[in-house]
Amino acid sequence: MRLRRLLTSTGVRLAVVQAILLIIVFAVAGSLTKVSVKLIYRHEVRTRILGEVTALTTLSHDKGQDAVAKTIEQAARHPGGLEYRLADTTDKALAGDLPVTGAPPGWTYLDWDDKAEPGRPFQDLMVYTQPLPDHTTLTVGQDLSEESKLRHALKRTLFWCGAAGAALGLVLSYLFARGALRRVEGVVVAARAVSAGQMQVRAKVRRPLIPDDIDELGASFNVMLDEIATLVSRVRWVSTDIAHDLRTPLTHVRQKLERIKASTSGEALIVAGEIEADVDELLRTFDAMLKLAEIETGPGSASNGPVDLAELVARVADAYRPDIESSGRRLAAKLTPLTVEGDAGLIAQAVANLVENALRHTPMGTGIELRVEPLGGAPSISVIDDGPGIPEAMRDMVLQRFVRLEASRTTTGSGLGLAIAAAIVKRHGATLQLADAAPGLRATIVFGEGGGPKPRRAD
Repeated sequence: MRLRRLLTSTGVRLAVVQAILLIIVFAVAGSLTKVSVKLIYRHEVRTRILGEVTALTTLSHDKGQDAVAKTIEQAARHPGGLEYRLADTTDKALAGDLPVTGAPPGWTYLDWDDKAEPGRPFQDLMVYTQPLPDHTTLTVGQDLSEESKLRHALKRTLFWCGAAGAALGLVLSYLFARGALRRVEGVVVAARAVSAGQMQVRAKVRRPLIPDDIDELGASFNVMLDEIATLVSRVRWVSTDIAHDLRTPLTHVRQKLERIKASTSGEALIVAGEIEADVDELLRTFDAMLKLAEIETGPGSASNGPVDLAELVARVADAYRPDIESSGRRLAAKLTPLTVEGDAGLIAQAVANLVENALRHTPMGTGIELRVEPLGGAPSISVIDDGPGIPEAMRDMVLQRFVRLEASRTTTGSGLGLAIAAAIVKRHGATLQLADAAPGLRATIVFGEGGGPKPRRAD
């Protein structure tokens, strides 16, 4: 997995692009060099041949045919020299080892197949043909095999230099990218931890004399996290302080209402009862806010000991069974013995909130079922009802604070029940999933995900 992450990193991709560009540059340079070598080599060959032709033409003019033939025979004995042919008017060879070329006067490039005359020491020739004053024809040529050898040697050299440069670049880029990726991975891990609620986590940052862009990124990231943590703490403090400050006078109001109820009768007593019910609802809301703040500001994870999920859910079911059945609803339980590490009290609170949500938002006659079962290899707790359910577009929103499906808010409730359940689940490293029960809603707590407490089978 780490190798795959490394290969998909920007640094390695950039190294691959640079290696490809280096190979292209070497290929273009090799082609241009090959053409340049060919032009320079053939220019030198032409100059050498023309010089020899001029010398032999002068010799033929001054001393005749025999002197030219003798000179050609002497030159032919030197290996690596020029190639000659002196022919009469019938194209009969008088001197030299060149075969019949059939070349017209002037420059000719001969590309001979070696199979036509096995053993011939040359294949490609550059020749110049010129008639002499004595009516003989002189042909002087140069074997181009040295040019071919030089071009092939140059091609091999450029190829291996390009391959070595590309390989070295890839290796060095890999080493640098591996170190850079390790540092970026630290920032990613810190970001994931913060997103999981661990606001105290920070990315590791080096302190070099000359920081690079990753050092600056990590430092800026930590500064941003410090600011976010400060803002979140301030919001939580304000919410908690408001809840504390308002809870006390509301409690005093409730006590005074009880005194009014004790000394008054009739319509005033009814109004006092209604006011008392409203105050109780406000107090429950503030209690929920304080509970949520306590859960969110607590440790990043909860692992107080083994929790038997079947036993815990059975206790919650027994506690709510009278209210569910008296309201005209049905309660069923299907419990498989499973155990996880966590806080039994908080898990029970989360399950209770899910049950209360089903009880509060379903009509009479609704069936509610509690399940403890393995789900994808992980222990899970499900609260299932066959009520109206929650639209798919709203399932993530209802897990936030004070979000309620009922826009008029005529029913009781603070809109914090599912938010508290979600906060408890998050503290346990689990997930809360809301799905369609066809019909109704299926709220499932899945343990053992996101790095949370590891499940184990109950004995």
